[in-house]
Amino acid sequence: MTKVLIIGAFDRYNYGDLLFPLVIERQLSSYGKDFEFEYFGLVESDLTSVGGLPTKGLQKFYKACSDPTNPVHVIIAGGEALGVTWNSLYAALNPLFQRINKRHVRVNKVLDLNAWTKKILKGKTTLPFVFDKSDFSGVQSVTLNSLGGSGLSPATFTKYDFLKEKLENADYFAVRDQLTVDNLKKSGLTADLCPDSAILMSEFYPLNFLHKNVTQDVAGYVAEHSRKYVFAQINKKTTRGHEQVIASGLDEIYEKGKTEICLCPIGKALDHDDHEALQEIGSLLKSPYTYFDADNIWDIMYLIANSKCYVGTSLHGAITALSYAVPHVGLKVEKLGAYLATWGLKGNQRSIEFSEIYEQFKVATNATKEELEASRDRQFTEIKKGFDKMVKVLESN
Repeated sequence: MTKVLIIGAFDRYNYGDLLFPLVIERQLSSYGKDFEFEYFGLVESDLTSVGGLPTKGLQKFYKACSDPTNPVHVIIAGGEALGVTWNSLYAALNPLFQRINKRHVRVNKVLDLNAWTKKILKGKTTLPFVFDKSDFSGVQSVTLNSLGGSGLSPATFTKYDFLKEKLENADYFAVRDQLTVDNLKKSGLTADLCPDSAILMSEFYPLNFLHKNVTQDVAGYVAEHSRKYVFAQINKKTTRGHEQVIASGLDEIYEKGKTEICLCPIGKALDHDDHEALQEIGSLLKSPYTYFDADNIWDIMYLIANSKCYVGTSLHGAITALSYAVPHVGLKVEKLGAYLATWGLKGNQRSIEFSEIYEQFKVATNATKEELEASRDRQFTEIKKGFDKMVKVLESN
């Protein structure tokens, strides 16, 4: 039996983070090998009620990594994990700390916020997800799975002088967009380029599975409105001050595009706060709209999969649309723009300004089903090559 520890931010209700362990387990299990999986976050959690997997906490992770008589393999599951700090991860779990972290630039002048948070959480590494097998006596391999690093710069590597060596020592290292590849190259690093592993969701969670797992209200809405609505989502942080422009763009989709509006949050964790941002949008819309509160991840997935088009700031909202071959409009967020530039359809390879919503909606909905499916299938092929390499690493020790 091969023990595989999967660690990431699965301990908070954020759609994308909850998808990683589900898809990784499903895909690795398809190889018919004797893998035993365990899941870890910063804290112990149980988000099974919303579709997630239970996690053990950080100290149990360290304990499992420190027993040479019971060796394990570690997978850093995904997300913008390259260079992510203790404080930015903890801000999504603790309301008081979220308020402190919002002032991190000012606070860091008098206090090393990352080091302070590490001490609170009893972390053993300078950065939470940056380590190699030399750091733990029981670890046989460390895999970095389709990670994002759109914000990485040479300054990151100067600040954390150990970072380059730890990434070089990874047993398998893949990133999910060309911008991250380029950022790494500036500091003399290479990595495989693979799509985000969550792209495989439609293979494991087809529409008939989703239909059985969604709430009654969502099932009823989709039965009546399938392909007639735009699924719209925004986060609070990157859209503050632009709410009226976004609402006007959605009104245009309703009025000129003859398309209904469905608002639904994707990130409800602290520091994302989609539900608060969407309430503001709802108050500004002139058009009628339907609001769902994302009672579980299956509701989100099913609503996007059956929409006419996805419009939002969430990378994993766009990846859900890509997986189910649904038109999509990415709103201005760096990591989303980086992903679409790498894997998006021709003419739709960027995240747009908020003022361009309706124009890009027309571009996106002009894509044919064949083009959308070809884009999806290309990503399927590439991520499966990545999983093949991952399995070789898991079997090599």
